[in-house]
Amino acid sequence: MKKTKIDIVIPAYNEAERIGAVLKEVTKYKFDVIVVDDGSWDETAKVVKRYKVRLLKHGINLGVGAARKTGVEAAWKLGADAVVMLDADGQHDPNNIPDFIGKIEEGYDIVFGSRNLGFNVPLVRFLGNKFAAVLISVLFGIYRGDLLCGYIAFTKSAYKKIVWESTGYGVETEIVVKTGKNKLKYDEVPIEAKYLDKYKGASILDAISILPSILKWKFLV
Repeated sequence: MKKTKIDIVIPAYNEAERIGAVLKEVTKYKFDVIVVDDGSWDETAKVVKRYKVRLLKHGINLGVGAARKTGVEAAWKLGADAVVMLDADGQHDPNNIPDFIGKIEEGYDIVFGSRNLGFNVPLVRFLGNKFAAVLISVLFGIYRGDLLCGYIAFTKSAYKKIVWESTGYGVETEIVVKTGKNKLKYDEVPIEAKYLDKYKGASILDAISILPSILKWKFLV
């Protein structure tokens, strides 16, 4: 029986200070790792080259959604059957990778990381998450309490149904929407909520800004 080939995809933008620690942990698992440097102007690429991973570079900053797509589609070309996506800033603990892979090997199409959104979560993020989660639940019948978490795994066949247009932070929401619309088999993996930058990441304003896209996904796509 063929063993499932799973690659790790990490988008990075100006993460020279943090990505080294992430790669040190990720590479312990012996999976092929693809880092997409999304037009960084710092030494992100220089740090990445210290590790035995594949580095892809965007000439300019295109957005986290675009960087993830570049990495995922490269993984398919390199023979991957599934991918695990996580962030480069240390917010996602690489030690959860086996949990995601275990769910994929159990037969799930897609696996979402789910943070315990408690008191340590910045208010702008908490409100953004809840606003979008309730709206998505009403429109698409799929509720994820942690809608904006980018720690996600999925199979190649699932990607064909969730392939996203979003280039920025709307990518996580679009993936959830298309998971619901296509009735894919999904599960969640509990992960620690770590916030290294209070104002970095998706907020209530980001959630509101993707409202037109949510309506398009509901009525036009």
